[in-house]
Amino acid sequence: MWMALTNSRSMSHRMDGVTTYPFYVIGGDWGSAIAPVKDELPLKGDTVVGNDVWIGQNVTIMPGINIGDGAIIGANSVVASDIPPYAVAVGNPCRVAKMRFDDEIIAYLLQLKWWDWDIEKIEANFKALTSGDLSLIKEIKD
Repeated sequence: MWMALTNSRSMSHRMDGVTTYPFYVIGGDWGSAIAPVKDELPLKGDTVVGNDVWIGQNVTIMPGINIGDGAIIGANSVVASDIPPYAVAVGNPCRVAKMRFDDEIIAYLLQLKWWDWDIEKIEANFKALTSGDLSLIKEIKD
C-alpha cells in the first residue's frame, strides 16, 4: 500500500501575534525566540494521499486534506478541500471536474484494492488493470 502522510505542524503557523514571522529559525541573538508548541498551532490534521493517485506538476496540497484512492489531480491545482476516490479534480481552488468511473465500478475498485496484491497477481491481471476495458476488471484471476 502506498500512502503519503505529511506532518501538518510543519505547514502551520501561529496567527494570533502581530507577526507570523518565525524568528526562532534565525539563530544568533534571535535564537532565544521559542518555536511554538503543538498546542499553540492551528493544526488541521494529517494530509493523506490515497493509493494509485496521480498528482500533476506544480500542485499545492494544503494541510489536513484527504485525497481518495485513484484520484487524479490536474497540474497547477491548489487542493484546499478533500477529493473523493476516483475523481478528476483541477483548478485553483481545486474542484472535482468529473468522476473517472460510475459508482458501481468505484465501489468495486475500492473493495478490490489491487495495490495490495503481490507482484504475481498484478502480472497475471495486467491487461485488466491497464487496458481501459472495464469489463475485464470483473474477470480478475487469483
